[in-house]
Amino acid sequence: MRELKAHWSRIEKQVRDGETFEVLNHGRPAALIVPPQPRPVAAWDDHLATAVQPRGVPSEQLVELDRGGRC
Repeated sequence: MRELKAHWSRIEKQVRDGETFEVLNHGRPAALIVPPQPRPVAAWDDHLATAVQPRGVPSEQLVELDRGGRC
């Protein structure tokens, strides 16, 4: 852990470049530092058209009720 702290900036750059590091504590594996995986983003072009419409209460009134008189 001492070495990890001492060389963190270099290790972080290497991880960003795709390398993986295994952290040992007293010679035993304690953690694995891996590059992040990009998260998929859902494409929902027309989300308003598929939204569930409230029954009987206009959305402006729902917002007003939810805020409880707060601005």
